[in-house]
Amino acid sequence: MAIDFRSLFNKALRDKNKILRPYLYPAIGAQPGELVSEETYLRLRLARMYLKDRRFLFQTKYPVFHINARFSGLDGPVETNFVVRPEVPGEEDKSRLDDVITLDQTVLGPVLYRGGDLGLVLGLYSAPADDWAERFIQLAEGISKLTLNATLTTAITVANTIKSSVESLVGSDGLDLKLGLDKELKQNEWLVPGHLVMIAAPDEDVPHGELTFDGELRKADGSIYTEHDYIVLTIEVSNHRSDWQVLGYGRLWQELLKVASEAQDIQVVKDAYLTFSGAIVASADLSWSDRSTILKTA
Repeated sequence: MAIDFRSLFNKALRDKNKILRPYLYPAIGAQPGELVSEETYLRLRLARMYLKDRRFLFQTKYPVFHINARFSGLDGPVETNFVVRPEVPGEEDKSRLDDVITLDQTVLGPVLYRGGDLGLVLGLYSAPADDWAERFIQLAEGISKLTLNATLTTAITVANTIKSSVESLVGSDGLDLKLGLDKELKQNEWLVPGHLVMIAAPDEDVPHGELTFDGELRKADGSIYTEHDYIVLTIEVSNHRSDWQVLGYGRLWQELLKVASEAQDIQVVKDAYLTFSGAIVASADLSWSDRSTILKTA
């Protein structure tokens, strides 16, 4: 049975104040400035995360970040999942384990944008620090990272494995949801280049008009904001994908170059080109502009 990640909130969230409300800090001068269906790529990064006074989290439990994204695909709605354990600064120095900071961890994409809104359900969980939970999280985290350099078709195929791992963990005792978000990001309204800043505090306690994000969430005086727990999710938009070879086309490209340099028969070269060009033209992960550019290069 499919997992309803919204139901995880009711099951795991102990403190309703930890349901996050996002604020959008637009990226100044971003190019392109908006998403265009079939032409631009979307990427989400877990840019920053801060937990205030959570030392207990590393004694009997450890943090797990999970994001469930729903968006339009070539043949209908697509759902992907990503699991990561945050990087802990000063991990060897137990006296410094009073916060969790994660930098520049890609959690979605880049994926070719095909219109519509992006649904997000994300949560920061404290998971039991036992071998049973560790096995499931290691599996989900490992598969998540593999999908970053895979085609969207592959990512969709393994999504249920990640789901099963999360579901198994949710069914265990002692799981706590520390921060959670359930939000539909509207096309070119919320879903634009910028930073979603999510602070676990009432609106009246957060000086959003004075805060800025430059890799750190800063107050008006330039100091780092540490008053409450928070997550910063960066939305990036691009019109070119330079890493197309990691999608599985790199091997075909290298084979084409090798054949072109060694073959004595021009027909052999033509056959290799047809194989390569056919794969590029049929790609569901590349825009037509990128496909055209790659074929011109070939």
